[in-house]
Amino acid sequence: MTEEAAVRGVPEVSAGGVLGDVNPLPVRQLVAHGSPEPVVEEVLRQPPGRGEIRLLAAWSLVSPGTELHYLDRSARTGERYVLGYCSAGVVDAVGPQAPGFAPGDRVIAMGWGEAVHSGAVTVPYRLCRRVPDGLDLADAVVAGLAATAVHAVDRALLEPADEVAVVGAGMVGQLVAQITAARGARTTLLDLRPERLRTAPALGLAAADGEDFFAERSTDPAQNGHGGRCVFLCGTGDAGATVAAAARWAGRAPGRPRLVGVGRFAAHIDFSVELGNLDIRYAARCGAGYRDASYARGLTEVTAPDGEGTVTENLQRALDLIVSGAIRPALMGLPRLPLERAAEAYARLRERPAHPAVLFAHGPAAVPEGSAAP
Repeated sequence: MTEEAAVRGVPEVSAGGVLGDVNPLPVRQLVAHGSPEPVVEEVLRQPPGRGEIRLLAAWSLVSPGTELHYLDRSARTGERYVLGYCSAGVVDAVGPQAPGFAPGDRVIAMGWGEAVHSGAVTVPYRLCRRVPDGLDLADAVVAGLAATAVHAVDRALLEPADEVAVVGAGMVGQLVAQITAARGARTTLLDLRPERLRTAPALGLAAADGEDFFAERSTDPAQNGHGGRCVFLCGTGDAGATVAAAARWAGRAPGRPRLVGVGRFAAHIDFSVELGNLDIRYAARCGAGYRDASYARGLTEVTAPDGEGTVTENLQRALDLIVSGAIRPALMGLPRLPLERAAEAYARLRERPAHPAVLFAHGPAAVPEGSAAP
């Protein structure tokens, strides 16, 4: 046993094997299994394989749009899905060829079907980042979804003088708005439900009713100087009318008008000269290499397009934004609940409450006394 392993109080396996605890762990995890409500099941979490680490989770973050989508799909088809993809905790085992991690490290992890809602998860090392000392793991776990927002903002090709409207004050919308504001863009967060905008002032964001903003704001192009306008569409459902209004608003500015889709929505667009010059982009997931098992385990490399990053880079950038205070999870009003209250949490999220997401506590991470509730 090395001196470091002895200090950390964990066993070590030599000859390139697993460093740390080599035993399977009995844990609970959350699944969609033929019902619109999640189910808690017992499983054994195996030691990590090549290019993987296992962590004992303290917190996991619900991604409402994605997870409600798969719960509904499971209810229709009977398909089974393990829910969640954003976790944070402490490493207890490191597989072979997973450089940069050791038992005892505090880390964030992401990955659909990997960094799930569970007391322990086994995740490819390139989907994990070490958390700096002094940063609360409950704040750090937000970096998983923030990586999606980082990627979306990269896709927008923002210029310093641009004006930004973010439609939809859900979790990703609030993260996108904080990132664009941190980059110096004049940013307004929009939502039809005013309660969804209650944290905007604390986050340093302007907020407006989504129905009136595009009709009433900035009909004079001179108000925007020389910059362009960009609209991030972070909502769900039928967005046809919103897309049309957003395109008209973006087209009034002298610079480049852009629409960037981020959420799960549908829209009918009439492409004609009346639409004007308009760049339409969609930002899927969180960067090059995501959902690529070979890259995630270090077996292959990927190259991101110019101006964008790999999932590993974006995850680190998201974490850095939290450390710097550009993203402020503690001010976003996220309830912290035990996994036993998962069904209640998802039912409440279906109603689009004031809070945009929920944190689940696992293992030794108790829900702090007086913490928020749905």
